[in-house]
Amino acid sequence: MQNTATQTKVNALTADFLKAADNIVIGVHSLGLDTPELQRPYVIKAVCTFTLKSQNAGWSESSSGKIMLDSSHEHYELIKTRVRRVMDALKGEKRSASSGKTDPVDAIIKAFNKLDAKQKRAFLKAVA
Repeated sequence: MQNTATQTKVNALTADFLKAADNIVIGVHSLGLDTPELQRPYVIKAVCTFTLKSQNAGWSESSSGKIMLDSSHEHYELIKTRVRRVMDALKGEKRSASSGKTDPVDAIIKAFNKLDAKQKRAFLKAVA
């Protein structure tokens, strides 16, 4: 027998979660951050600030200016998971607990589609 009060609360919590996911997509895109490459540095800093309650902990900046997670931080795995969740939400993807393995054929097709015409011809010639 299903508890109606519990179901009602779960429905409300789920609605809040889905609205928040929609809001972050709309908000981040409205800032002109339309690609993962533009979004990621901001997401890393925001997640670190939220998780660690500090604006300068959990991430570092490379000599070339790239923002990266600090893999030596004690909360690295938690931060990495949260960054991935936000990035997945921005891409509109759902990530199941068991996912993480990509289909190798899909990976090859994705990589192939990034090649220019000359590189595609060379690849097709090599695999023929």
